[in-house]
Amino acid sequence: MARVRRILVIDDEESSRQLLSDLLTGEGYQVVTVGTGEDGWKQLQAQRFDLAVVDRALPGMDGIQLLKQMCEARMKVPTLMVSAFGEEKLWAEAIGWGASDYLLKPFASDQVLKAVKKLLQT
Repeated sequence: MARVRRILVIDDEESSRQLLSDLLTGEGYQVVTVGTGEDGWKQLQAQRFDLAVVDRALPGMDGIQLLKQMCEARMKVPTLMVSAFGEEKLWAEAIGWGASDYLLKPFASDQVLKAVKKLLQT
């Protein structure tokens, strides 16, 4: 029997967390959601995840700061960065700090599932 893949969703918007949780749970993934970068960091240190979906703009520790901490701690968790801001400079910074891919909000369900499946294959 295949192991259930675990995904951490870090987004300060409750509606985004719920949407992603419902979508990914419906596809058979085990999902943990948190609303801050600090809580996401705690979860990453405490548990094993196969993928993290991280909002770029979080209060306190933002998505880029979280990526930096993950990089410095040598965490090898594929990360899908999401953001409502489509500035190329922001995406380049995210990729430079280890984001595996990115999506611009608002996104369609099929875009999320395609990105998640691609990242879980690596």
